[in-house]
Amino acid sequence: MNLGVLRFASDLISRASFATRSGITFGGKRDLFEALGFQRVLRPEDFRDRYARNGIAARVVEAAPLATWRGGAELIEDDDPDVVTPFEEAWGEIEKRLKVWSALSRADILAGLGRYSVVLVGAPGELETPLPPTLRPEQLLYLTPRGEQDASVDKFIDDPQDVRYGLPEFYQLRLGSVLGRTARTVTRRTHWSRVLHIADGVLDDRVYGTPRLERVWNDFDNLEKVSGGGSEAFWLRVNQGMYFNVDKEIDLEPEEVTKAQEQIDEYTHHLRRTMMLRGAKMEILGSDVANFANQIDSILTLISGATGIPKRILMGSERGELASTQDRENWETKITDRRADFAEPFVVRPFVDLLIERGVLPEPTEYEVQWPEIESLTEPERAQVATSWAGLSKLAGGPVVLPKEIRDRVLRLEPLADEDVAEYEGREQERKDEEAAKLDVIREKRGLLPFGKGKPDEDEPEEDE
Repeated sequence: MNLGVLRFASDLISRASFATRSGITFGGKRDLFEALGFQRVLRPEDFRDRYARNGIAARVVEAAPLATWRGGAELIEDDDPDVVTPFEEAWGEIEKRLKVWSALSRADILAGLGRYSVVLVGAPGELETPLPPTLRPEQLLYLTPRGEQDASVDKFIDDPQDVRYGLPEFYQLRLGSVLGRTARTVTRRTHWSRVLHIADGVLDDRVYGTPRLERVWNDFDNLEKVSGGGSEAFWLRVNQGMYFNVDKEIDLEPEEVTKAQEQIDEYTHHLRRTMMLRGAKMEILGSDVANFANQIDSILTLISGATGIPKRILMGSERGELASTQDRENWETKITDRRADFAEPFVVRPFVDLLIERGVLPEPTEYEVQWPEIESLTEPERAQVATSWAGLSKLAGGPVVLPKEIRDRVLRLEPLADEDVAEYEGREQERKDEEAAKLDVIREKRGLLPFGKGKPDEDEPEEDE
């Protein structure tokens, strides 16, 4: 039997078996999943739907990829910044034309919505055939990311002597196409050499990773129960009810009852703000507004712990301006490790090596993937550090940190031009001269001589005979 069929069947059986055992407690007497309404078998379509409709789920999927690929990276062959090698120049043109870092970032996000994603490398030839052995740079046409639901494995390599044994040989890619005014989806069988396979969170399998929403799926079910149920309770309770106490001694005619009902309906639907009812007294029913903040916060804490995303970063922006310093440091360490352990060895280098192998990039002696430095301080924090550093020299009575160092290392600003420095120094000297002149005027008013105008024996040392 074909390895692909066996693997597909084994995967289905293992996933179904695992799903069946989940939530079973008390020796099989209690099924928590059934009691709590948790979904047992999760598909890529389920992850995609929750990603589209739940903002916190989208943060879980996107937070690490957006932080990992922010600013892209540089491929360095020569450490000398004044030297641009043919490899670096060719890579710069491809990176700009194909928007490489954007494509890899999108593929990383898609990988978290399933067990893997792929990037289709556009090049001449039928998709079912291997990528041509040699390519010119202009023949590299596009980079198209696709998630698992749009890139199913069609066949695995089943030859134990093949270095790619157990890896995909063909995919079935669903690609959008436009024919006239009608848009439809077409499926193309695609050879593995035309595809960059990206799987995040792999353990004992090189093909299938772990969907980022899988281990927190039940928590998101609980989050939607609490937020949805709490919001509904708030909606019902915040609009306090009212009742009308009609005097038992008043006889109302049918027309009066009808008119009173009309006024009540108009009041309820905000068409009038007053009512005139004979023999009736209106009273407001009290109600307590539902408060579910603590339950929401507890669930978010569980999601934060399970995903490794600090809660303040999970709820704030990608860079975590709202997070504490410790949260940011922990998050930056996680992103640095992710770049080194996942993004570079399993995404960037396989893609770059493919281009080198096909001749799209000239072969370098050796190249380094240089990531941008992660910003650990916010602008207000940088300003505070700069102020502290600037005061060190004054406290020490001598130069400890130079202004140029503060500008370069703390504020991360471009060096000033020579003419700007000269202009600043000129203005600073004028300011000092003005202050000295004002001080001389004050001394003169007090009957004191200006500095440097004292008696010779006081201001100048006597010459040796």
